Amino acid sequence: MAVTTRNRVLELSEHTPAQMMVFGLMAISCWAVLFLFVAAPLMDAFFSGFLRSEVVRDGSQVTYRIAENRDDEVVTTGTFSTWALVDPRERKLIDAARAAALHPDEPRPYPAEYIFTPAIALAPLVIVGGFVLAAILTTLLPGIFGYVRQKFEREVLNAMDRIAVAQYGDHTPEEIKAITGDLLAADLRRLHDLADIYAMPYSDLELLQAALRWREAAGLAKIWRTHDAIRFYMREYFTDRYSNAVLGLVYIGAAILIIVIGIRGLKFLPATDPSVVLGALGLEFMLLITYAMVLMYGRTDEDGVDGSREPRHVGAASDADAEHLLRAFLAVPRNPSSQGDNS
Repeated sequence: MAVTTRNRVLELSEHTPAQMMVFGLMAISCWAVLFLFVAAPLMDAFFSGFLRSEVVRDGSQVTYRIAENRDDEVVTTGTFSTWALVDPRERKLIDAARAAALHPDEPRPYPAEYIFTPAIALAPLVIVGGFVLAAILTTLLPGIFGYVRQKFEREVLNAMDRIAVAQYGDHTPEEIKAITGDLLAADLRRLHDLADIYAMPYSDLELLQAALRWREAAGLAKIWRTHDAIRFYMREYFTDRYSNAVLGLVYIGAAILIIVIGIRGLKFLPATDPSVVLGALGLEFMLLITYAMVLMYGRTDEDGVDGSREPRHVGAASDADAEHLLRAFLAVPRNPSSQGDNS
């Protein structure tokens, strides 16, 4: 590897504390935005449309009974703390009674049918969604704001360096620029020729070309080609390194869900407070979606031998096919009469 290329890769591999701090602040901001403007309104609409209940989360007090043999408890609602599902008809009656009372400001709690804790139930969806949204935003922004963008550029440079090493050995930056120019200007026919010259699968070279065009683009064109960079990074780095970890997390999420459902079946969790169950379902849902993305963007068996990055050689495949045909021919029983005639 050329010294300048090695230095550049090392620079792209290291993130400054400012970059990580900015990414964390963006993730937290995305959590708040998703919760306030996406998750909370959707859950409110779901409860209103599906359960025909009105969601109280404005700081009002409600009465809630955790079980039939327990006394009513007074709970204070809040946007982030506790939601209460109240029958709209009972709320109208209580509001009318308050208006007709001598002291209308005297609090009279609403009877809650269900209690919902959004911090528990919506946390997996909001946290994972916030990280994904922050990653997409840092893909588009440069400099200190480009945390994920720097990772994409690092993998593009690594891929270009592998090609240059295979072609020239100890190469120069000018040779990498020449390879970059050939890939950017290549049409479909030329790209197939380059795949043979570079001895690498055509699909890998096609993804690299798309990633290079993303790197060289600017403005709206860069936003339009961001998906190409994501595909390249997922295939070249993330799926190879973290696929087993994601699969392990899926099993952990399934184990948590089984435990929660089992505890709920034993009546240790009240039926009127489904927050923990919804949180476990949301966690497993997001983990399964993540694993599905790993499978979608990962390598297939046709991309290489045993999932490796090495191209599948046509000659080796032909030799294996010839060996199978020879074994099949030797396994066929020979006709003795034909042997006598030939002798």
